[in-house]
Amino acid sequence: MPISLLEQKKKNKFLLPVLAGIVLLTLIIFWAGFFKKPSAPPLLPLAEITPPVQMINIDWQALKNPILETLEPFEVIPPLQAAPGRKNPFLPY
Repeated sequence: MPISLLEQKKKNKFLLPVLAGIVLLTLIIFWAGFFKKPSAPPLLPLAEITPPVQMINIDWQALKNPILETLEPFEVIPPLQAAPGRKNPFLPY
């Protein structure tokens, strides 16, 4: 049984207010979230803002481990001898 023209118009009558409500709700959320200025945080004395200074202790004895002494440095990579390729390698051939 096909949908009559009157039933389709009834659906369209309800669709427009629902769509308008969704758009209105979206605008209200954007207005509340993005366009209102945030309240300024209370001003605190500088002593309350800065964290206390901690001393850093480095254990230099860990670098004298015999396992670390067996490591070898990387090979020196020689510079490229060939001429570079195309001016723009991203262009198609």
